[in-house]
Amino acid sequence: MTKADIIDLIHQVLAEKMAVPYISAFSPYARLNEDLYLDSVMVLQLLLHLELDHGFVIPDDALAKEDFETVDTLANLLARLDNTADTIEPPVEFDDIKVHCFVSCLCEIIKESPIVDHRPFYFGVWDADVVITDDCRISYHSATINHQFFVHWYQQLYGVCVHGWYDRALSKEANVRRLLSLLDNRPPERSVMVMLDMYLLPERENKFNANPFPHYVMLEKTDDPETWLMLDPDYRWEGSLPRNRILEAVRSPHAAGGYYFDSSEIRASSPEAIKEYFNACMKLDTNPMTTAVRRIIRHHLEGYRGLQLAQLSEALKELPVLSIRKYAYEHGFAFFWRNLKLDDVEFECWCDVIGKLVETYKIIQYRAMKLALTGDEALAEEIFQLLDEQDQREFTIKQHLYALHKTWCATWERSSVGNVTLPPVEA
Repeated sequence: MTKADIIDLIHQVLAEKMAVPYISAFSPYARLNEDLYLDSVMVLQLLLHLELDHGFVIPDDALAKEDFETVDTLANLLARLDNTADTIEPPVEFDDIKVHCFVSCLCEIIKESPIVDHRPFYFGVWDADVVITDDCRISYHSATINHQFFVHWYQQLYGVCVHGWYDRALSKEANVRRLLSLLDNRPPERSVMVMLDMYLLPERENKFNANPFPHYVMLEKTDDPETWLMLDPDYRWEGSLPRNRILEAVRSPHAAGGYYFDSSEIRASSPEAIKEYFNACMKLDTNPMTTAVRRIIRHHLEGYRGLQLAQLSEALKELPVLSIRKYAYEHGFAFFWRNLKLDDVEFECWCDVIGKLVETYKIIQYRAMKLALTGDEALAEEIFQLLDEQDQREFTIKQHLYALHKTWCATWERSSVGNVTLPPVEA
């Protein structure tokens, strides 16, 4: 099969099997996310159809890669898996990690300050809230989630008071008026943060192609009254957008939240506060996200409350949004590593372990989608084995981070550190 044949096959699957709405944009150079609006789950669906219907064998290391940029780079991968295909160049991968939009917004002013380090604030992200909805789906967002844990510790660590201006008891228009007043009267040191529905701003990147996609950004006015400056720290983007389009996204019934905070309040973090925050965040005996995924899969296998196995793909659709939070472990390692002046080579080894943790969730999701489509329950054993490996991998990460933390505390307290033993790197 030639590369051209593979590109034609990708088009066939997207058009006929998946009924992609933006198929008219298809070409070898069409970007999967920005042009065809495929999120990471839809790419997995595409690979699943190619495997089950057309005989491609998709290895785990292919699934563990980041989403491919174009149809052409995806075809490159498939061609390498097909011994009859012509030889082509390696694929281009994305290198753009999103972690937690609320935390990223708060960290923006911290990153610019020379007296504090933003990395400790990410301690709270690796096990941030995971929601299982009433219909047994995993979700990164819920109206029941509040960010008071982060708000409290932000003030404890950096001295900055985060004020909530959005009032759920008021109408949407009343809250819009509050936002307008905040922007009209914003002093230079103030950051104004709002939740909006990114799905309603198609000109902005929506890598997960979620609808709706509640997401926190920061806003400022410009010299043009019809144009606002939008800063999206989580997606590392800053640019101007029409005021009315932004307000339309704020008015979405799926978005409800807003805060403001002042950079003039920043003070140096005390070691005691960092120690207390780390201990508040570190869950050494549980991995909430892996536990949630395991529970969801078991419930679908057992038909809990009428659930059907075919619903499992949809139940895990938001797993990619949550799994990237595990990259927050890198911030933890970086903070302690820098302070303890440890060897960079070992740090990179731990980054690889963290990357393997994130990548394996994609393999788990792919196997679960295959299970949902085929009903082959033998796949469930493979999935639960992978989840057990994930637990062990994450516990190893946590144990090493905890040992680093203890070493850092001992160094800070100027006491003996000879009795602190760090576990070896394990994948």
